[in-house]
Amino acid sequence: MQDRYPDPETFSVGILYECLGKKLELNSVTENRGYNRMIVSPDISRPGLCLSGYTYKFMHDRIQIIGETEITLLNQLSQKDRTAAVANVYNFPAVCCIVTKGLSPPEELVSAALESDTALFLSPQDTTPLIHDLTDFLGEVFAPHVSLHGTLVDIYGEGLLVMGRSAIGKSEAVLGLVERGHRLVADDLVRVRKAGNRLIGTGDALIGFHMEIRGIGFVSIAELYGVGAIKEMQSVDLAVRLLDADLVDETDRSGLEEKHMSILGIDVPMVEIPVLPGRNITLLLEVAAMMNIQAKDTGCTSAERLNRKLIARMGRNRLRK
Repeated sequence: MQDRYPDPETFSVGILYECLGKKLELNSVTENRGYNRMIVSPDISRPGLCLSGYTYKFMHDRIQIIGETEITLLNQLSQKDRTAAVANVYNFPAVCCIVTKGLSPPEELVSAALESDTALFLSPQDTTPLIHDLTDFLGEVFAPHVSLHGTLVDIYGEGLLVMGRSAIGKSEAVLGLVERGHRLVADDLVRVRKAGNRLIGTGDALIGFHMEIRGIGFVSIAELYGVGAIKEMQSVDLAVRLLDADLVDETDRSGLEEKHMSILGIDVPMVEIPVLPGRNITLLLEVAAMMNIQAKDTGCTSAERLNRKLIARMGRNRLRK
């Protein structure tokens, strides 16, 4: 895994079990058979129609969820018809099957899975919540994604993506944020995935929660500051670009100018901060995040509210004259 999600190109049943086995409480009844079978779709299937004999356009390339409805159908059939019904699914072949609600699978279902080298899992969880957790995870695995050079930090629940040229001070500024109690998500390389209308950022699986601080080297944030200083993933809510002050012709001093950055087709609010000797970039990043939170809550920025008051005052002064 390059990030904390499996690579869709090599996403197999075995990897799914490693990632979600504990959360979904999966127990394999076919040992490790079918673990190398590839998962190619973010969707799941309920094979009730296929079990009843209607196999037209059966989505065999999806994970099959067998719940109480399907088990009840199979138990009502004779042994001969039950064997034929199960064969309708496994002759395609299926990617893997999950029997939910702690139900006991018919012997014919287990035998067909073993003969076709297909993974068959049991879970005590109810069908609907299991499907929700599974489809959420699959949706994130197969979501469009991009890698960005920058640092992602969680500030009061707001995901701040800090960007800028190499050696401008991104990591040092974010390290200051960690010192102030905020949480690091990723440093140097941020992998962003599009989940619906949200952007989810994670770090590189190999680098983990390490930061490269020039003059010191790589430091482990989890070891130095504890697990409360790190976070596995975070939405990307605000982008901040650090710029060399001498390269900026003119800086917006009022805060009325709205800028955005497009990431995977989603516009993210962006702030550009010139870097000057003596400026407390850590403090400015924290303030930028808090102002973005405030703008979401109130529907406008403090600069816009002040601007409205100034315009109203000028209007009143003109009336007095």
